[in-house]
Amino acid sequence: MSLVVELEVGRRAFSESVEAFLRAVDGFDEHALLGASRCHGWTRLDVVVHTISGWHEMLGGMVSVVDDEPTVDAASYWTSFAEEYAGADPVDVLMVQRRRTAAYRRPALACEELRDVAGMVLRGAAGMTEVHHFWQQQVFTAGDYLAVWAVEDAVHHLDLLADEPVPAGALDLTRATVEALAGAFPEDWTAEDVALVGTGRRPAPEGLGATVDRLPAFA
Repeated sequence: MSLVVELEVGRRAFSESVEAFLRAVDGFDEHALLGASRCHGWTRLDVVVHTISGWHEMLGGMVSVVDDEPTVDAASYWTSFAEEYAGADPVDVLMVQRRRTAAYRRPALACEELRDVAGMVLRGAAGMTEVHHFWQQQVFTAGDYLAVWAVEDAVHHLDLLADEPVPAGALDLTRATVEALAGAFPEDWTAEDVALVGTGRRPAPEGLGATVDRLPAFA
């Protein structure tokens, strides 16, 4: 099932996701940032540094405008991503992130860079138009590109275990992405529940039928 997101929907969800992620991080002192996140083996600071890296990558895609037709949409991108990195050693991925995080002398320095890069991606998102973007060997519409990053932000916001809530727009896109890839979840589930189970961050309960075999929809 495909998921095509209009530019203004993607722009709003992405911008709100960045602003909320910053508020969530600002809610922790340096000591708390060194505490465990929802990601096994990662501290909250690891999540912050991972997000910095992701937003830097995002900037590259923002300026890579192409005339080619889209090769993925807001959901199918995650399938192509999983196929590309299938078989990657999760311990190696974890340790690489720890080494990146260790480059910062203090958590506050990473937070300062996070805010700087957030300003860049927010300005970039505000200026995006109905063109196509090339990133990770794939071509996206502008709306789908922003939607993918809104989902990325929403999931990592949940990883922070913060008091600041994830914006509804980004969570709704996350639910739509999971369901496009894995199938429908019960209507009475919240978008946050679908996001956590759909990305493997919470065990799937009984009663989901064949959907369980397609989880995690992405990680």
